[in-house]
Amino acid sequence: MDQAISPEIKRQRKRKMIVKVSMIVVIGVGVFSFLVNMFQPKIRGAEVNFGVVDEGAVEVSVYATGKVVPFAEEVITSPVSSKVLEVYKKSGDRVRKDEPLLQLDLETIRTEYETKKESLEMQLNKLDLQRKTIASDLAEMKMQVDIDEMMLKRTLVSLNNERYLDSIGASTREKVREAELNYTVKQMQLEQLKRKYENKKSTSQSEIRSLELDYKIAKRNMDLLFKTLGEAQVMAPRSATLTWINDQVGASISQGSNLAILSDLSSFKVEGEIADSYADKITAGNRVNVVIGGEKLSGTVGNVTPSVNNGVIKFVVFLDDQSNTRLRSGLKVDIHVTHAMKDETLRLPTGAYYMGRGDYDLWVVNGERVEKRKVMLGESGFEYVEVLQGLTVGEKVIISDMGRYRDKEVLYVR
Repeated sequence: MDQAISPEIKRQRKRKMIVKVSMIVVIGVGVFSFLVNMFQPKIRGAEVNFGVVDEGAVEVSVYATGKVVPFAEEVITSPVSSKVLEVYKKSGDRVRKDEPLLQLDLETIRTEYETKKESLEMQLNKLDLQRKTIASDLAEMKMQVDIDEMMLKRTLVSLNNERYLDSIGASTREKVREAELNYTVKQMQLEQLKRKYENKKSTSQSEIRSLELDYKIAKRNMDLLFKTLGEAQVMAPRSATLTWINDQVGASISQGSNLAILSDLSSFKVEGEIADSYADKITAGNRVNVVIGGEKLSGTVGNVTPSVNNGVIKFVVFLDDQSNTRLRSGLKVDIHVTHAMKDETLRLPTGAYYMGRGDYDLWVVNGERVEKRKVMLGESGFEYVEVLQGLTVGEKVIISDMGRYRDKEVLYVR
């Protein structure tokens, strides 16, 4: 027959049941919390960048692209149509002033120079001969003028004698008129000869000046050809680095084509370009931030090209530190040109989230939660974006691209 269970055993069984139920409840709550935690949207703090809203100045700037180029660069062009005979240097070499770079075929231009030189000597001989001929002709005409003046004086004496004889009755009136006519003819002949002499002298001077001018032009052309002959022996015009040279021996080159490029690689500048819609924002003297990797170099806008090419305007940036070790010829850089300044405004560090003035959905940190909030942003600069509405000083905001979470409203930071 069954025995009655003692109260002590009942109490033990009851405690075991309570313990089991408690453990089941605790485990269930833990599993539920774990599952809830697993399926809540989270982000890792190390994967995003944060910015804190503060108050200060915002340098309003526009973005442009650019390329680092040597501050001083010289292009050597061919003065003649020729071909390359020898190349003495290669790209990358450091060259000294007046050091030969390459040799062009000068035979054609040298022959032309010798021909012009001989032609110039002939012109000089012709000029000397013409001067002597003209001087001789003018001397003969001057002598004839002097003779005719003497003859005129002699005719005047004869006329006066006839007049005197006529006054004392020793001559006739017809002889006096004949003497007067003879004097008038001689006088007219002398005047005519003097005019011919002056005309001859004037035309001779013009003729000599014309020949002298032809000689000077020919001499100038020969000197220019001589200079070209010297330039065809391509020398380095300055001590610099040879960044490029036409090293194709035997290649034909036309007049004006590039032969070599010399660059001073100790200092640099930046050639920038920007859409013409921002033309009013780019003026000489504007401050500039040039970004190379993670480093910022400051500078100033120099000259701006007045023309627009394919919707783009170009400008030059003169760097404050032209010899920075990060600078390399041909390096692509980002340029931020400051064109205005806003003081004492709410601002947020710039980042991938900013695409221009307007409304944004930004993620604001609230403890372990990150909540989406409507924010209005204004102008931007290289470092900061102007906050117009939606944020207050001290709030922490994610400034990374959060496009993949656009359908979420709340996130949690791990």
